[in-house]
Parts: sequence; structure tokens; C-alpha cells
Amino acid sequence: MIATVTDPPFSTGLTRWACTLPQHISPSAAKSYLGCSLKFYFERVACIKKNTPVALHLGKAVHAALQAFHIARWRGGDDSPDAIAAAYEKSFTDIERDEGPVNFDDEAEREKARLDGLRVVAAYLDSPEAMKGKPRAVEVLLKENIPGLSVPLTGAMDLVEGNFTPVDFKSAAAKPDPGNAAFDHEIQLVSYQLLMEIATGQVPPSLDLVFLVKTKTPQVIRVSSPPADEHRKRRVVAMLETAVQGIAAHRYNPQPGMQCSWCQYKNECMAWLPADMQTNRRAA
Repeated sequence: MIATVTDPPFSTGLTRWACTLPQHISPSAAKSYLGCSLKFYFERVACIKKNTPVALHLGKAVHAALQAFHIARWRGGDDSPDAIAAAYEKSFTDIERDEGPVNFDDEAEREKARLDGLRVVAAYLDSPEAMKGKPRAVEVLLKENIPGLSVPLTGAMDLVEGNFTPVDFKSAAAKPDPGNAAFDHEIQLVSYQLLMEIATGQVPPSLDLVFLVKTKTPQVIRVSSPPADEHRKRRVVAMLETAVQGIAAHRYNPQPGMQCSWCQYKNECMAWLPADMQTNRRAA
């Protein structure tokens, strides 16, 4: 698909390229690209399969259990602790089977992770943050054209509360710092606001994260940030567009940082050379 880049309502400092753009961009894809474009390439373009980290696997299973709870609240189904625990157990097994091996050291680590997730889910159900009424939407996928963005923006919101507050759930190993948490997830939160404003005409009263903290005694912590003003919106759209143009131009480079210490693609990264150097090396 050849897309024409129109003039945005503000300057991003980007050069125009007459090339193929991605068909859409999501906040998670943009954050991944901006964090390390070469890792983005290995994961999402080359699709190099790696074993799933334990924390990611556990987070997916917990997320599935919370989704089952919110759908039950939405549709008037069984939202009892036993039903949600069963949904968690099924997801824990199904995800491992369907998405490939998990980096468990042994069966003891697997059992510990499974029990940790059960405790986190139970803590959420017992917390003040657990949905009491009927949500407005669960796992809602939106796709909208955003001024200043060359391709449509997509986003899947974990939960939309009755007052139009979007809520995203995060698993964490330690208690989050509220200010840093909101900043770290700014692309995602503001993207949700942009999508909701166009889709519903409503400005959400806040942009919320609910952290499920896997401490010895699990904690459930809500971090709320105010809706974005025009400056925050334009800043996020510029970051999204930076990712779009980088992907369109096939610009994938190492971006060294502290995240390299836990990256699964170290060997692939060490083998990387710029395209022109790869060509010269093959010619030699």
C-alpha cells in the first residue's frame, strides 16, 4: 500500500518518504520500536521465536482471568472467585501450549509461578479496584484516523468503565512509582484517549493503570493521570509518527541501554551490521 503523507498540524522534524507505510500503528508497536528498533525487527518483522519469559507468561494468564471476570460482569455471567480461578488455570495451561515453551527452570518454578498468579487474581477480586458495576466495554478494539498520523491508530483497551475511563492492567514485580508509571505508559494512555474521543465524542475523566504487584502479599494499585491536553496529544502523535516513518523506511538499528541486560536477542544483535556493510562483507 502506497500512502501519501499529508502535512501534519505541527512539525515532527521528519523527512517525507515516498515508500510503503505500515497499514496501522498501535501504541505497543510504537513503544517497542522507539525502545529498540532492532529488537522490534527481530520480534515483529523477522519473527524470530524465543521462549516466553516467565513474567510475560504469568502476566498473560492473569490478564485472561481478569478479562473473564469483566466479561462476566458485562454479560451477567459467573464472576465468582472459583469461576475466575478456573479461567486463570485454563489460560495458564493453554497459553503455554499454544504460544510455545516458557523459560521455566524446572517444574518447581512453574508451580510457583502458577500459584503466584492465583494469589494476584484473588487479590484483585478482593480489592476496591475490582469492577462492581457493569463495564461499558471489555477488550474493545478501536481503529481511527488521527490528525498528524500517516496511518490509522489502533488500540485494544482492557476495560472501559461506565464513565468512559479507560483502564489498562499491568503485572509488576514491585510497587510502581505513580509519576514514573504514568510517564512510562504515556504513549498507550494518550493513544487510548485519542481513540475514545474520535469514537465516542467523550473526553475520559482520567487515564488509569491498575498494577497487580506480585509481592509476597499481592497488592493492587491504581495509578490515575489526568486526560491529556493538546501538548501531550501532539507529543504522542509525533512519537507515533516517528515509529511509522522508521518502520516505513526499514530503519532498524541497535539502541544500547540497560534493557540489553535482559534482552533475548543479544546474539542476533551482535551479528548485526548496517545493510551496506552486510553487502560489502558478502562481496568480499
